Amino acid sequence: MINPRSLIRALDKHWDAIERIVLLGRDQIAYERNDVLALMAKVYVHESVEQQVERLQQLVNAELLVEMSHSNTLQLNENVRQFVGSLLHEHELGLSDILKARIVDIKTGLEQLQQAVHDRDMSALQRGAVRIDNQLRQILQQLDQDTHAIQDIAERAKAADEKMPLAKRYREVLEAYDRYVQPMTELMDTGAGGSFYPLLEEAEKVLEALAQQLVIQGGLYSHQRLLRQIGFRVKELRQNGLLALKQCTNTLMPLREELRRHNRLSAAIGQLLGEVRKKGLRRTFSQQSLPVWRKERTVSVAIGPELLTLMEQVRHYQPKAVDFPELTAEDTHIQLEQVDEDAIREHLYKSLPLTDLMHWLTGHYGHYQDITLLRLYHTFIRLADVVAIPDPKETRIALKQVAIRLHSHTLTSL
Repeated sequence: MINPRSLIRALDKHWDAIERIVLLGRDQIAYERNDVLALMAKVYVHESVEQQVERLQQLVNAELLVEMSHSNTLQLNENVRQFVGSLLHEHELGLSDILKARIVDIKTGLEQLQQAVHDRDMSALQRGAVRIDNQLRQILQQLDQDTHAIQDIAERAKAADEKMPLAKRYREVLEAYDRYVQPMTELMDTGAGGSFYPLLEEAEKVLEALAQQLVIQGGLYSHQRLLRQIGFRVKELRQNGLLALKQCTNTLMPLREELRRHNRLSAAIGQLLGEVRKKGLRRTFSQQSLPVWRKERTVSVAIGPELLTLMEQVRHYQPKAVDFPELTAEDTHIQLEQVDEDAIREHLYKSLPLTDLMHWLTGHYGHYQDITLLRLYHTFIRLADVVAIPDPKETRIALKQVAIRLHSHTLTSL
C-alpha cells in the first residue's frame, strides 16, 4: 500500500518527469525503460546518465511507476495517473450512460427521503440526503471533466498535420460528437423528451416540500439545513448542466461543420470536373451560366394589394374601451387574539393524563381561532415536564375554518 506522505513528497521531487509521462499516456499504455530514460534526458538536461538511472529507480521504489506482470515494461500507477490527470485537466471523455445511472440513483434517494420523513426516521433522512448530494457532486465533476476533455479533443484536431485528410484529422471530433454530445443533448432536453432536467425540477420541489414539512413537524434545524443545501446543489446543477453542454457543442460544432462542408464541396467539384473531362466545358455549362460577363437588369419592388389593405385597416384602428370593476379593499390579515396561556397551561397540568390533546383543546377552547389552537397544540407537545407520544392512527378534526388530519399526541406527566 502506498504511503500518502511518501507519495506526495515523491510527486513534488519528480513532478516534471511525471507530468511528461502523464501527457504521453494519451497514446501509450506502458513504457520501456529506455523510453523513460530518454524522456528524463530531455527533462533533466544537466544530470548525468547515472543520475537519471537513479531517478528512474526512485520512481519505481516510490511506486509512482510499477512494473507490469510478465514483462519489464513500466506503467504509471493508476492512482497517480488519476490524481495528476485531474490537476492537469487530462480527462477521458465520460459516457452518458454513467449519467443515466446516477439519475436512477437520485430518484431512489428522493424516495428514501420521502419515506424517512413519513416514518420520522432522521438517520435514514440523513443517509438519503448524503447519498443524493454525493451523486450531484459527481455529476458536476463529470460535466467539468467532460468540458476539458472536449477542449483537448478540439485542440488536438486543430494542431494535427494540415496535409492529413480532414476525415482522419477530425475522426476523434466526429466520434466525440456522436458518442457524447448527441446523447447528452437528448438526455438534457428541457422538454418532455428529456430525463435530466425534469428530474432536477422534481427533486427541487420534493426537497422544498420535505423541508417545509420538517418545519411544521418541528424537526431539527440541522436536518432542515441539510435539505436546503441539497436544494441549492440542485439549482447549481440546473444552471451548470446546460452551460457545460452548450460549451461542448460550440467547441465541436464548427469543426464538424467544416468537415461536412468540405465533403460536400469536394464531391460537387469532383462531379463537375468529371463532366467537364467527358463532355467539355461548353457542353457541361450553358453559355449563360459561365462567369464571363454579367447582364445588368433592373429590379422593382411593389407592395401587394393584401398588404395595402392591412395597412389601411391599421391606420383606422380604434381601441375598444373596457370597463374594469372597482377595486375592493378587504382586510385579509388575521387578528391576533388575547390568550391567557399560563391559565391554559395550568388547566392542562390538572387534566393530565390526556389521550388526545387536540380533542381536549377543541372541547375546552374551541371558541378560539384555528391558528391559536394550532399554536397552543405545538407549544404543549414541547413542554419539558410532559411526555408527548403521537397516536399511530391518523384522525380528522374539523376546526372553525379548516379541517386537519393529524396523529394527535397523548400527554402524560413525568
